[in-house]
Amino acid sequence: MGISGCGTVKILAAKSLMDDVERATLSNADPQLAVAAMPTLLLLLETFLNEHPTNRDLLFKATKAYTSYGTLIHYQDPQRAKKQFNRARLLGKSAFNSNPQVRKLLDAPYQEFISVSNHLNPSDGPLVFWLASSWGSWINTNTGSLAALADLPKVIYLMEWVLEWDETYEYGAPHLFLGAYYAALPSMLGGNPQKSLHHFNRSQAINQGRALLVSTMKAQYLARQTFDKTLHDSLLTSVLNTPQTVGVSPLTLQNELARNIAKQLLAESDAFFD
Repeated sequence: MGISGCGTVKILAAKSLMDDVERATLSNADPQLAVAAMPTLLLLLETFLNEHPTNRDLLFKATKAYTSYGTLIHYQDPQRAKKQFNRARLLGKSAFNSNPQVRKLLDAPYQEFISVSNHLNPSDGPLVFWLASSWGSWINTNTGSLAALADLPKVIYLMEWVLEWDETYEYGAPHLFLGAYYAALPSMLGGNPQKSLHHFNRSQAINQGRALLVSTMKAQYLARQTFDKTLHDSLLTSVLNTPQTVGVSPLTLQNELARNIAKQLLAESDAFFD
């Protein structure tokens, strides 16, 4: 077998391993264990990327992994999470190096950038979602930076494109993302509580209430932004009262994270709304 053949085998083996680890992680009910295990996965991905820096599949998996890790640690260590989101954002952009038109437009002024939709294909959907997610999360941890905030319209545009591609992706995650952002943004930057409510409700309808993070984020962003303590506490209490899913589910880890965040938010409720 030639050198290129060996490289292909290694990449396929790496992808298979990453897929197995991802499934095991998402179905694990212990966020602390996932947080402890993720750095090893990230280092392994970096090792493969050092050997194959232009491989789109590896770049996609790394974008998703760094975004997921940042989300897991965000509430305990926001500064460290910011670094993970930034790494994911850069990797996601690099994954589009195979499409020079898209890659160039990602860094173009907004009026030029919006033509990016003319160069995106349905097969780009997952990558666009994780790039937008990491980019938006990076902005959320850099709210003091005008340069970062200036990128927000691009992120919203990309996520709206994902909605058109497949609003059900990752159990309605595009709607969840937009629900949080339309709630968190001030009106002068496009914030809209009604749009936020629509997206939260649509996400919940898509996943049939199985994704507890919808209620947690609805409380954190929409209820707090509109100063609705009754809604806030009701949503969080419902999350904490939802029994754990029996068996293996790709939402297991996310739901445990939602419970942990709900517990923290509920403990802060009286002080926040005082």
